[in-house]
Amino acid sequence: MLGSDGPADAEISRTDTMIIVSINRREGTASMVSLPRDLYVYIPGWTMGRLNTALPHGSASGYPTGAVGQLKDTILYNFGIPVHYYARVDFDGFKTIIDQLGGVEIAVSCRFEDWRLKSPELDPEDEESWALFALEPGIHEMDGDMALWYARSRLRSSDFDRGRRQQQLLRAMLVKGLDTDLLPQVPALYDAYRETVETDMDIGRILQLAALAPTVDENGIQNLYLVGNQLQPWVVPGSGAQVQLPRWENMQYTFQYMLAGPALNGALRSPITVEVINASGNPEMGRVAVENLAWYGFVPTLVSADNPVAETSVTYYGENVKGAFDWLLSWVMNVRQGSIELDPDTDSDFDYQVVLGADYNSCINELFAPRAIIP
Repeated sequence: MLGSDGPADAEISRTDTMIIVSINRREGTASMVSLPRDLYVYIPGWTMGRLNTALPHGSASGYPTGAVGQLKDTILYNFGIPVHYYARVDFDGFKTIIDQLGGVEIAVSCRFEDWRLKSPELDPEDEESWALFALEPGIHEMDGDMALWYARSRLRSSDFDRGRRQQQLLRAMLVKGLDTDLLPQVPALYDAYRETVETDMDIGRILQLAALAPTVDENGIQNLYLVGNQLQPWVVPGSGAQVQLPRWENMQYTFQYMLAGPALNGALRSPITVEVINASGNPEMGRVAVENLAWYGFVPTLVSADNPVAETSVTYYGENVKGAFDWLLSWVMNVRQGSIELDPDTDSDFDYQVVLGADYNSCINELFAPRAIIP
């Protein structure tokens, strides 16, 4: 999945957004990995360079398999991941898709603030056209313009967090497409979007993948990032360019997770159900908590409480938490793992009960989510 900083049909534009999507057709799951644009890698047939320069170099040099072929070969050479298909969109195309979906809902877990044009019609070169804009924790409906701002903003965050937000938007687009029953319209949409989205998939392959969408949404999507100790900041001698060197010994695990699929795979194990009782006094927090739990593969149900409580509590209805992913749930809910109470005597329809109190903090660093140990 590629996002360009120029028109989709202009092969000289850089691919500042690069997300590998791995679809397991047998198990009906998917994984996404965001590739940093400043990753310093070998570009086959050329030299070391930023990953986002592979495509424009492939165009300028007349690479045998084309500009995107140069990028595909760069990913294969450096990560051992074959890319079978691609889809590329520019800024205007992205906004158009979001608007034609009728907007998307995004759960914002942490307050997010960055510079934004006061109006899309204003001159972006005029500093008076800009103002700080903030999203508070909660559920936000985004049209194409706001979604593009949310996907691109990095002045007060980072490229890594931008990758996380882009994956979040892709998942929201999938959910909206399923909720509005767009699958029967895929042939018509293919004709409508041929001018908006550049891809090497034909309609037959798109229909095959679209048919998997409901199963993938149900069984699980895993979100992964190359961040932290997987990278080494470095300054290129001579040019002074600030780049990220791959640390292969750590990066390999991310690609193993990608191929292994989500730990809470609905096709391979029974779901872990969670009753979320929102006693925080803030209706938005209940929805955010449910979205965060569902993001990591739990199956939550939201219930409103009659009276607010001060402290968040988590109860597991069983004698022990072996195989219950308590380490993941405690991280998602921002509570201590040791504070989870065991209740072996209550016969509940749920595996967990979470009572959100006034102290509930939805802000977690999703770039560093804990993972199940790879066997």
